[in-house]
Amino acid sequence: MKPEDVVSLCAQNNALWCDAVLKAAGAQTGYHHGYWQALGATVPLFPNIVTVTDDHGADLTSALAVLPANAAVKDSFNCLNLRSLGFEELLTGTWLFRMPQSSRKPPAPPSWHKAVTVESLRKWLEGWSDKEVLHKIFPAKLLEVQAIDFASILQDSTLKAGAALNHGPACDGKNIIGVSNVFRRKSWLFGALHDLLEPYPHRPVCTYETDDELLPVYRQLGFEEVGKLTVWRKL
Repeated sequence: MKPEDVVSLCAQNNALWCDAVLKAAGAQTGYHHGYWQALGATVPLFPNIVTVTDDHGADLTSALAVLPANAAVKDSFNCLNLRSLGFEELLTGTWLFRMPQSSRKPPAPPSWHKAVTVESLRKWLEGWSDKEVLHKIFPAKLLEVQAIDFASILQDSTLKAGAALNHGPACDGKNIIGVSNVFRRKSWLFGALHDLLEPYPHRPVCTYETDDELLPVYRQLGFEEVGKLTVWRKL
């Protein structure tokens, strides 16, 4: 695949994740020429627009113009300069992609758990952030979305790591696993990602990282750097 095609798959996966979260917040969502958009609600840490191709037209410019203050835009291809439209650059990151490493699906290890109840989601949220106001981002209704897993690693009943995993779109007939909102013990990123992804050697995996110093950890786990992204915030 061409690099831009891989980035497009990463962006589509991320748009699916954002779509589920924004819908849960009451937004109206939809896909347009080259981008996904949510209207009617904003959610902390989540964009209202995600570009899914590097082909953009006047409709994207119009959509950007009517975004409310503090709404965010994820430029998945790092090709937009939105300063003239009243945006500031919030962060940059690197897309990471791992092809399937095995043709076989192994059983999930005993330490791997998926939140299936309100109580288990509450524990996941407490591990993810100590800011209770952010827990509202992931309401219990997201447990009903089959394409989302709130995954945790438990050792001796202690929550050691976790991440949100979302499924899709398909790549060579296999749904991509998207990894986001990773949390772990300090200096345990390699072990956390290794354990969280242990059930998925047969699936392609994507994520992005904003800290360049952590990129070697992803390389050790088989990820390749496939592109850059920028997140912009409306002033």
